[in-house]
Amino acid sequence: MRKVKVRLYSVLREEAGSNEIELEVPDNCRAADLLSLLEARLPRSMRALGMGVYLIANGRTLRSHDPIPDDAVVVHVLPPSSGGSERVIVRVLSEEQVDLADVVKLLQGDDSVGALALFIGVVRGLNRGERVKVLRYEHSEELLEAKLREIGEEAIKEFKLSKVFIAHYVGTRRPGELTMVVGVSAEGRAEAFPALQWIVDKVKHEAPVWKEEVRESGRYFLVGDKEVKADELSPT
Repeated sequence: MRKVKVRLYSVLREEAGSNEIELEVPDNCRAADLLSLLEARLPRSMRALGMGVYLIANGRTLRSHDPIPDDAVVVHVLPPSSGGSERVIVRVLSEEQVDLADVVKLLQGDDSVGALALFIGVVRGLNRGERVKVLRYEHSEELLEAKLREIGEEAIKEFKLSKVFIAHYVGTRRPGELTMVVGVSAEGRAEAFPALQWIVDKVKHEAPVWKEEVRESGRYFLVGDKEVKADELSPT
């Protein structure tokens, strides 16, 4: 176990009664673990903010599966900025659950919003008549989050959306588990539905994520619209 200094802002600071607290965390603590500890310590403000909270350590935004750096002097816990400036909310996840009620709450907040639309992707259990055992998502850590944010910002301009939420899972996923959650809010369904499909298609075709599917007959790499069996790539 080790101790980590946590800097708090806005409603988090108000509930804690201080702008800085100290938490005891396990040696291999990840960002998601730290958020769970904060939920127990500051339940009212964390519940109100939902998935809008994010962490910064050593000048870098931490994804949920990122470890808390050992050399971090302080971890900043930031709620969404005032004025709704965080109109694009992006999450790269490994094992964490997406609370759909939190997503709905994040997408609301603008009086002009009259429609919310959600897409939820899951791992299929059958593909080409074969049982799927696992689906592995390989990704570029340096590029994925930035690309998802770029897609969200482009969608806001193109379809006049209020907010966009994009969560993409990476690593190993099993049949029935979530792979992606996309949500949009807009004045009406005429903007929300086409925007949702546009974002999902854009993520599938442009995000730096690559699938490896393990089926009964072997491992397959799904690249573009092609499928390559791993056995065919073995060096001779």
